[in-house]
Amino acid sequence: MTILLVTEDLAIQRRFTSVLKLGGDVPLRVCTTIQEAETLLPRITDLQVLAVDFGTPGLGGLKAITRLIKARANARVVLLMHTPSLTIARQALRLGVTACIPAFLSNADLKAALSLAKGHNDLIVLPQGSMLKPDKENLLSRREEQILALLCDGQQNKEIAHTFGIQEVTVKMHMRSVIRKLGARNRTHAAMIARDRGMV
Repeated sequence: MTILLVTEDLAIQRRFTSVLKLGGDVPLRVCTTIQEAETLLPRITDLQVLAVDFGTPGLGGLKAITRLIKARANARVVLLMHTPSLTIARQALRLGVTACIPAFLSNADLKAALSLAKGHNDLIVLPQGSMLKPDKENLLSRREEQILALLCDGQQNKEIAHTFGIQEVTVKMHMRSVIRKLGARNRTHAAMIARDRGMV
């Protein structure tokens, strides 16, 4: 069973190489770009785990992850995160990602996380135990995520209300909640944050 790693970070590449040798020398293939990975994926017939560095330049956020998942639906997808974000991690799991883990785990922790991911276990690992105490107040609801996506598409509150068949005042209420949870100053800032974090 092969593991495909998508990262240009040499430190991450070395850590995966070391861990996989300790675990029985599991074959490791490495791509440095998302485009290279999309080309290589169909050629790996025994792919078990696809590990993607979320900090890979040109990745394009979670949309690219969705494309990879569709390309190889049977593979277990592990997202390597440089900045802990429970919101992004939960969104990634909803899209089909198996595990979200810090990009620089120790060898022992990385080995354990990969073993859990192979065993059909959805997993979120964030530093300092934050995965154990998620701040539910700061998680976007499904409706808030939908409204944020339309905001990023440039729609105004009236248009969003028409799309969902709800009152404009309801959209404004959700929008205030989105802005607060993202720590944004206004609608425009919220859209910028969402794009920067790969949330849309």
